[in-house]
Amino acid sequence: MNIEEQSYREDFSGELIIQALKCSPEATAIYTNENMIIRFANQGMLEVWGKNPTVIGMSLMQALPELEGQPFLGLLQEVWRSGQTYSVSDAPVHVNKNGVMITDYYDYEYKALLNKEGKTWCILNTARKVSSRREYLARIQRKEEKEQSLLEEMAATMEELSSTNEDLNSSLKLLEESREYIRTIIEQAPVGIAMLQGPEHIIEIANPAILKIWGRTLSEVEGLPHEYARPELIGQPVNKWLNEVFRTGKRRTNNEFSVKLLDKNGLREAIVNSVYQPVFSSTGSVSGVLIILEEITRQVLERRSNEKDQHMLLMAVEAGELATFFYEPKTNLFSGNALLKSWFGLSDDHEIDLNIAFSSILERDRARVEEAITQSLSNSSDGNYFIEYRIHHPGDPNGRLVQARGKVFYDMEGTATSLNGTLRDITEQKKDEQRKDDFMAMVSHELKTPLTSLNAYLQVMQRNAILSGDQKLQNTLEKSVKQVRNMTSMINGFLNISRLDSGKMLLTQTNFDLKALFSELEDEVLSTVHTHEVVFEQPETIELYADREKISQVIHNLIGNAVKYSPMGSAIIVSYLKLEEGKIGIMVKDNGIGIEKQDQEQIFERYYRIKNPSLGSIAGFGIGLYLCKEIVELHKGQIRVESVEGAGSTFLFELPL
Repeated sequence: MNIEEQSYREDFSGELIIQALKCSPEATAIYTNENMIIRFANQGMLEVWGKNPTVIGMSLMQALPELEGQPFLGLLQEVWRSGQTYSVSDAPVHVNKNGVMITDYYDYEYKALLNKEGKTWCILNTARKVSSRREYLARIQRKEEKEQSLLEEMAATMEELSSTNEDLNSSLKLLEESREYIRTIIEQAPVGIAMLQGPEHIIEIANPAILKIWGRTLSEVEGLPHEYARPELIGQPVNKWLNEVFRTGKRRTNNEFSVKLLDKNGLREAIVNSVYQPVFSSTGSVSGVLIILEEITRQVLERRSNEKDQHMLLMAVEAGELATFFYEPKTNLFSGNALLKSWFGLSDDHEIDLNIAFSSILERDRARVEEAITQSLSNSSDGNYFIEYRIHHPGDPNGRLVQARGKVFYDMEGTATSLNGTLRDITEQKKDEQRKDDFMAMVSHELKTPLTSLNAYLQVMQRNAILSGDQKLQNTLEKSVKQVRNMTSMINGFLNISRLDSGKMLLTQTNFDLKALFSELEDEVLSTVHTHEVVFEQPETIELYADREKISQVIHNLIGNAVKYSPMGSAIIVSYLKLEEGKIGIMVKDNGIGIEKQDQEQIFERYYRIKNPSLGSIAGFGIGLYLCKEIVELHKGQIRVESVEGAGSTFLFELPL
């Protein structure tokens, strides 16, 4: 076949032929020499390959390395050498599209174009995707095989009983049953199927699935031309497509096609996938059109809704200046959004090895981060990941301080598949907290001396008032001493935080009787709290190895919070019990206002206070619960809160025995 001679003979130039090939609905490519250099590929072929026009000019294996181990290069080279056309149907093709190996099925042909000497000067490659056809034809083939099986049974019956008319009637009955069997299959198909006969598209078969999509009953459409049976399609392209398929004998496929369908309230917007398949008679002419219809309105709307949610989430992440990350433990791949990559100094690669990301973390923090990730992925973890660490920052030798929060996702077998989360830059926040701490520590030290003197003066005045019998002055001085004690407790809290940050808060752990400590606390609390009913439950004697004074401080703090946030006269329960694995749990339960879910996650953070207008002006700086958490964690314990808004709160801290 000599294309140049043919084109001159028909007054066509090579450029016009190339333009025609570009417009071809079939995927088309042209290769030259035995290395199969890609000289031309229209958009259809580029979509088959999952590539862009930059591959033109490359060899086939250079452009599509995933074809290694597949037969295509060998076939092309054989066509080049022999000049013989090679064509195949329903052949599997494995290509890399967007990083994912995809397998589709194609009818394709390699046609050698020969020069005057009969040598191959290029190969024309055409391909047609037939995955859907293959699946449909396989389904039809299975049906035909079942029908053929029945026909063979019928033939065998006819052969055995051919001597009588009764045998013939029996065979005809089997044939009718076979037809009915096929009709039954169509009736029960999960997708809509309709058979239209003749150029007027008379509706011969319409199964329940397609009638539901159409919004019709069988009696309304059977035996009628499609155009008259469904007038709601006037002005829509469906009938034009049916005429085109009947006239050309070429199948038409539409994906996610929007159409207006009949509904009890008029017309409704729907989204469908449709196939219009020509049906050929024994003479090879088109006798009808087979319609296969699937409504996907709900699925598409859900997908669009998810895309909208993803867009909203992205906007929220960007507005909050959050870096997002994901980590796959199976492959050790790590990646994130652009902000995270800029912080870690990473390349624009979609995924990198986790060890590369670790190199951006300050060396003194790497072991902690690795341990935190390992713990969150372990079987004993609750799947939550939280840690603060520093990463390199050119403008600060101490690095950028970030707070990482994440959640582990699992497969159906309970195996961790990924760790997803966010990073927040808390460098300035921590600096602000440090400035607050420094200020509070300085003020606390300055206030302790005058408060000590004031407390001494008040105690002297109390003794004088007792001696003089002045009851009114005694009451006033008692309230004053109580306020000084509250102020001293608050100052001590600030000093404890300062000691904690500087590493000077040390535990003095001894063995002591928890029941005896509860008895002392009960005497102290009941002598000072008269607005609530504080109940101490002491079930048994338990020996605890801990810092007695600091554990007492934690319980006092939790009782004080319960008093602040509970209605007057309500009960506050303080109790303890042995837990599994050699632990003890100490609880403070109230019937107060409760804590909202979003506040429960942050209530133990330093300086955090619940923002609730209904609380009014309740004194405090947001350091009490933070100090409780730090003391409990110094004891290798854990503290948490369980609360329902409006139904009270239970604070529980666990300590090892």
